[in-house]
Amino acid sequence: MEISSGSNVDIVLDFDSSEETIDVRSATVYDLDDKRIILSQTSPPIGIYSIGKRVNVTYLVREKDGPARYCITGKLAEIVRDYRLPGSETVQALLIMPEPGRERFNLRLFYRLEPPADGDVVLLLNQEKVNIIDISIGGARFTHRKDQPIKAKKMVRLILQVGEESFDVEAQVVRLFPVSGRMAKKLESVAVQFLNLDRNMKDLLSKKIRDIERKMRYRDIYADYA
Repeated sequence: MEISSGSNVDIVLDFDSSEETIDVRSATVYDLDDKRIILSQTSPPIGIYSIGKRVNVTYLVREKDGPARYCITGKLAEIVRDYRLPGSETVQALLIMPEPGRERFNLRLFYRLEPPADGDVVLLLNQEKVNIIDISIGGARFTHRKDQPIKAKKMVRLILQVGEESFDVEAQVVRLFPVSGRMAKKLESVAVQFLNLDRNMKDLLSKKIRDIERKMRYRDIYADYA
């Protein structure tokens, strides 16, 4: 394995794709082999209610193009109350039963971004362009006209345009929000979860989000010198 005793890792305990939140906690590797990984207890500590959950143990690897994050997926099998460290000290520890293999992992999976209005990330509903409030590879929030009602928990078909590429996207409506101000009677805000983005679509959208973020940061840094 690319991690060993003493390695620092990040445990992705779980995430909620509808809320686009992710629970990440840092830990240290105490011991490992092909059948088990023993980690330090995290802060805040992982509770017994998480025993039996699938978790991702993520770590950084230095590659020629820079650091890359990988993960080992496994089951949290036990919280050991009195794991003995070298030197006879006993501590709490987490026992992970890993699955074979590893894969790339992106902790920014659900990073939300408000794209500029004149950008090249476009979302269409019923062939009409909607105003994107924010978007990630997990889903999006946008406003649309109330005269074409959408129901929570229902499926909708969208068209996602990223640069020159265009994709048919299946999405589930997670939540509806009222719009404040003078457009309250005409518009409502919708949060959707993308369901069928394949690897190429995710990679393209993720790259575009990073590019937009980089440009926005550059503009903010040099705004005072304009």
